[in-house]
Order: sequence, then structure tokens, then C-alpha cells
Amino acid sequence: EFDSKKAQKRLRAYVETSQQTIDTKAEIMLEHFIPHVVNTKKLKGKAKGMVVTQNIETAIRYYKAITRLLEKQGSPFKAIIAFSGTKEVDGIEYTEAQMNGFADTETKDMFDTDEYRLLIVANKYLTGFDQPKLSAMYVDKKLTSVLCVQTLSRLNRSAPKLGKKTEDLFVLDFFNTVDDIKA
Repeated sequence: EFDSKKAQKRLRAYVETSQQTIDTKAEIMLEHFIPHVVNTKKLKGKAKGMVVTQNIETAIRYYKAITRLLEKQGSPFKAIIAFSGTKEVDGIEYTEAQMNGFADTETKDMFDTDEYRLLIVANKYLTGFDQPKLSAMYVDKKLTSVLCVQTLSRLNRSAPKLGKKTEDLFVLDFFNTVDDIKA
């Protein structure tokens, strides 16, 4: 009765934006980030991670899930979110500044501090963002062409004072195939 391609696309979109799916992926991300990046004291204990999401709504959902999990674990660090404008999710309006508790012009500098170790983004900071401490990336977004190269290149910033090596870098991609990324 339905166009199966359209139906599958809608079902996939529904599943990917559901809070339950995002909560599960957030747990997987933290199950890697905390023991393999934070606890191993990568980059002299300064290593950071980035969560790349499909859109502002999913970024907000990831931020809420990760923040909830970090608080539950009594984590000494926090997550920070970056997006432009205002977004309504589940009837509530959100802004980057309101969620982070400081002006959006301060996000880049605040992320550089030890208090914040994970940056959750939709499109903001995928290009032209230089944070040498970035060593882990968790991708939940289709990456193609120049955006793919630029996004993954956020990890490719040298940090000689922190002893950053290629072996310190990690990407967990929920969305793209190896062949897609190679292409």
C-alpha cells in the first residue's frame, strides 16, 4: 500500500530521532570515551571528544542524554552543546547559551577548559574549528564530499606539547560505511 522507499526513510528517521535510540547511542559513546580516552589520560589527561549529530533537535537530545548519564555517574567533567539560533523540541524552546549557561560566543573558549570534555554539534564547528585536544569523534550524521573531509579533519590538529599521536585518534561512526568515507 505504501512506497517502500519512502516508508523506510520515514521509519528510519523516526527511529534515529527517538530519545530511546539516542540514549542507547549516548551510552555506547560514553562506554568508549570514559575508559579509553578519559581514564587512559590521553593527551596528558586533556583529550576531548566531539559528537556529530544530524540536526539541532538530535544535538539537543544527545546533550540531554549525555548530561544525564554524566551526572548519574558523578563525572568530574561536563558536555557542552553548539548550535545556531533557537530550536523547539518537545514544546520547549532551546538556545545554545541557555543550555550551556553562558554566551554562545564563549563556547569555543569554555570547551578548551578542563571542565568540558565533550562537544555536541549539529553543523556548527564542523569546519574551521581548531581544537588540538580533540582526539575522539562520535558520528551520527551522513557525511559526504568536502563536509566529510572537513569534519574528520577536526581530529587532525597537532598538539606536540600534549604528545598527540595518530594512535590517540578514534572515530566511532553510527551512520557511514567505510566505503562511503573512503570515497
